[in-house]
Amino acid sequence: MIQGNVQDIAKLLPYVSPRLQTALKFIAETDFSKLPNGEIEIEGRTIYAGINTYDTEPKADRRPEKHNKYIDVQFVGKGEETIWYAPLRPTCVLTEDKFATNDVAFYEDPQELNCANLKAGDFCILFPWELHRPNCDLAATSAVQKIVVKVLAD
Repeated sequence: MIQGNVQDIAKLLPYVSPRLQTALKFIAETDFSKLPNGEIEIEGRTIYAGINTYDTEPKADRRPEKHNKYIDVQFVGKGEETIWYAPLRPTCVLTEDKFATNDVAFYEDPQELNCANLKAGDFCILFPWELHRPNCDLAATSAVQKIVVKVLAD
């Protein structure tokens, strides 16, 4: 997991793949306050973004998940949230497999010890070998606008 702020994206670009560079540049250059919820194709299905608004929830109400095909770049445009994360281990128990239809699977609580506390302008990059539990309350319920850029990981 990589965590940062939109102001620091230029510093990160030389150290990531060309696809992640494209995703991060999209975040840095886009005014999301003017865009409605929905999906935007950046480079077809190789790199695309979803814009969504929601209220965060308690950690216990969210399920840990992972993706096989895509890296997630999760950016908070408004509000604040916590994303809990942990490495996928052989002891992690799969509870629902939707890889074939939605590139997502859900897991039993892995008792994550690490989290990214994101406020407006912050992002994190989550890789296919990491479980993550997004949309969790930071200090209290928060109205969030989140942009998730999906980057094909092949």
